[in-house]
Amino acid sequence: MASDLPDTTFAVLGLLAKTASSGYDLAALADRSLGYFWPISRTLVYRELRRLESLGWICGEQVPQERLPDKRVWTTTPEGRHALAGWVAQPALAGGADRNGFLLKFFLGTRMPPKARLALLADYRQSLEATRAALAALIERLSGMPNARMGRLSALHGLRTAEARLLWIDEVEAQLAKPAEPQPDDNADPHGESRTRSGGLRRIPASGGASHRRTTTN
Repeated sequence: MASDLPDTTFAVLGLLAKTASSGYDLAALADRSLGYFWPISRTLVYRELRRLESLGWICGEQVPQERLPDKRVWTTTPEGRHALAGWVAQPALAGGADRNGFLLKFFLGTRMPPKARLALLADYRQSLEATRAALAALIERLSGMPNARMGRLSALHGLRTAEARLLWIDEVEAQLAKPAEPQPDDNADPHGESRTRSGGLRRIPASGGASHRRTTTN
């Protein structure tokens, strides 16, 4: 049955295995940890909590609060920890493509004026620089916490990814600053011939030599 569950179910279960938490606090924890590589909305967190409770993998306890409504704090059960251990032991499939709105627009960049392409890159750079700064601060904060080693190394992956993407932007901006290369003739033939409108072939003259022309018909 565990194989039929989405990975997000185990992401929420894994966070609860680290620390007991209310739904509200768990959503905040997911945002500042998993959010860099596995975003989970607050609505989805609560949906997964209901699923995990129905599976018997977590249990909740009402905790009174002063000046605030009581909250329900969730903890993992032995069955839940066993299920998490089994899921973690399975091979990870990292080949799925992440959706990237920037790359989608950049791929279609021939439809943009040059200034719009540069503005798109500038916005992407600004976003990556903010991510790089946030991850660097997170790594620094986690460096003094022995129990946060895996979290720190995961954040390091995000930091190096952001740095690589910033280098890519530098390279792309340098490429775009050069004159555009001429587009190849779609009607060109690899043997030095191009098709006429009637479908025949016309020999393209060799540079520096006499012109030779051959036309065939279908």
